[in-house]
Amino acid sequence: MNQQKISFQSIYVAIFFAQGALIPYMALFFSQSRFDLSPGQVGTIVAIMPILSIGVQPLWGMLADRTGRVRAWLIIAMLGAAALSLTFLFATSYVWIIILMIAWSIFQCAHIPLVDMMTLEYTSRAKIDYGAIRLFGSAGFAIAVFVMGRISDTTWGLASTFLLSAVMLAIGTLFVRSVSEQEPKQVHTTAPFQWSAVWNGPFIAFLIGGMLVFGPIYANNYYFGIYVTSIGGSTTLVGTLFLVAVLCEIPFMKVAYQIVSRLGTVNVLAGAALISALRNGWLALEPPIWVVWILAIVQGLVVGLLIPVALQFVRSLVSRNVVSTAIGVYMAITSGLATAGFNLLSGFIIEYNSIIGVFWMYTVVSIVGAVLFFGLRRFRVKG
Repeated sequence: MNQQKISFQSIYVAIFFAQGALIPYMALFFSQSRFDLSPGQVGTIVAIMPILSIGVQPLWGMLADRTGRVRAWLIIAMLGAAALSLTFLFATSYVWIIILMIAWSIFQCAHIPLVDMMTLEYTSRAKIDYGAIRLFGSAGFAIAVFVMGRISDTTWGLASTFLLSAVMLAIGTLFVRSVSEQEPKQVHTTAPFQWSAVWNGPFIAFLIGGMLVFGPIYANNYYFGIYVTSIGGSTTLVGTLFLVAVLCEIPFMKVAYQIVSRLGTVNVLAGAALISALRNGWLALEPPIWVVWILAIVQGLVVGLLIPVALQFVRSLVSRNVVSTAIGVYMAITSGLATAGFNLLSGFIIEYNSIIGVFWMYTVVSIVGAVLFFGLRRFRVKG
């Protein structure tokens, strides 16, 4: 197998393992009695990274577009996040946690857009399916949530999430260094940047729908653990359900483009969004645990289709010379602005209602997002 392909697959395993060991358990970690934080404060903490990514992710994208040194920026971001994640083990006050989350988030939110930029350039050049590489990220995430579910029930506890995340990011930088980077064909440092090349009508319409669809999906990663424990499940069950969901992403990522070739990009995006809404609504009805297992599989289907198809759709909506910036904007709006908003809103809904109210809210906005995606059919775009 091509050594470069193996390196990219290993990078995705490392980055998503680091996220899987941390993000699904972050709300549970800060909800422990030793922190004495309210649900609203916990919601604020987990919303910091998405909020910061609104501005920071496009900045990372612009740095990559202007310098052509994506690999160097990715290594810096991974090492910075690894070092700062260890500091959470010593923070107990709300103010210090907020400060550390801000510093850590600046580096953490750069990982996925930067590695996606590198991978899309490589897959385009090598004529390789992006999904065949990205699915290794899902595998890394799945392994991490399962392992952490086991570890969190031991004497090591939830604090080990930050340690595991730091170790995997440090290992991941070794694989990033092994990737050969294309030399930039021209230097853009003095060229004026034209935002009009990014902010076209179809792209803006897609971002609006994406906020309503991806926001609940990403916020679910933070609050699904609270949902499971609220219905009597353990943290081990949380990890196992995440494992099932993420493992189910892999086959759908593998066949995503075949499905798109049959049904069309917009129909796949809208259909997956509608399925996501139905999944959230079923959870809100408090079904028996065997149904929750089935819905974990459904979640894998949704994410496995949406992530690769949406990313390729973004590439088709903008000019080639601003693809990195467009990806940064897309990540900032969907995994940033939308996730931050839904994390905050979810925290306050729990405080004044319950976790069930959170999933009813996810259901309604996902339906609206699916309708907006269907509306994209009137646009004529490439691919």
